[in-house]
Amino acid sequence: MRQLAITLLVGACVVCVIDSSLRVLAQNSSVPVNWQAELEKAKAGIEKNPDSAFWHNQAGVAYDALGDFKGAVRELKLASTLDPTNTISDYALYALYKRKGMLAQEREILLKALEKDSANPLGRFEFAHVLEREEHLQDALREYREARRLVAAVKGSEYVDSRGNPYDVDGVRDEVEKAVARVTKLINSEQRVR
Repeated sequence: MRQLAITLLVGACVVCVIDSSLRVLAQNSSVPVNWQAELEKAKAGIEKNPDSAFWHNQAGVAYDALGDFKGAVRELKLASTLDPTNTISDYALYALYKRKGMLAQEREILLKALEKDSANPLGRFEFAHVLEREEHLQDALREYREARRLVAAVKGSEYVDSRGNPYDVDGVRDEVEKAVARVTKLINSEQRVR
């Protein structure tokens, strides 16, 4: 199973977005989070500093956990605009779109994130998956191969971007060879039909 893993900070807890669902982890054990309280904390932070990408990001995560998709999208888009070199809000937004099956939005936000950081193997892998779902197989294969090349250069299980955001790449390592083989087979079968 492919996993999208993004680590976000909420209060004193670390939140991982995995397969587009929120799981809160602290010292390898699950910790319950009062998302309404986290949202209030984020709103207070925004009130003090309306241009804080961090607080808008945190509000977006809290809105998502509370089931407010529109609020989450609004806040994550604003966070991305306020800190245009940071990809963390873009990937959190991608996770929301992925969960809703919003393919065009997934593509758009991944392209935006990859423009900021083209070396993220997780971003490349997820973009390849979008291309595969759109049946752009040659492009998907190119992106899967690039993800494979990039993940090979990552030591450990996390790719850390220039802003210090960690992205778990174990899922990419586990799935990239299968994806390359699958898309190669699809391309070959298309060529045989022609």
